[in-house]
Amino acid sequence: MNETIETTPATPAAATTQKVAYWRSGLWTDPDTAAFAVEMGEFPDDYRIAEFPADASPELIDSEVLALLAE
Repeated sequence: MNETIETTPATPAAATTQKVAYWRSGLWTDPDTAAFAVEMGEFPDDYRIAEFPADASPELIDSEVLALLAE
């Protein structure tokens, strides 16, 4: 007897954090966009990466990036 077992692909877990690339000027974006901007010569390659909760508001990220730059 040939029995076919169907499997359901696993649903990826919701991301609990998000990574943000930021520059000394206070500008920030996602790391892929930052890498592209650097590759195109639009921004310097001295950006850093920070991690925030996935549901962090842009206002929270703004304030936290400024705090990181003040350190």
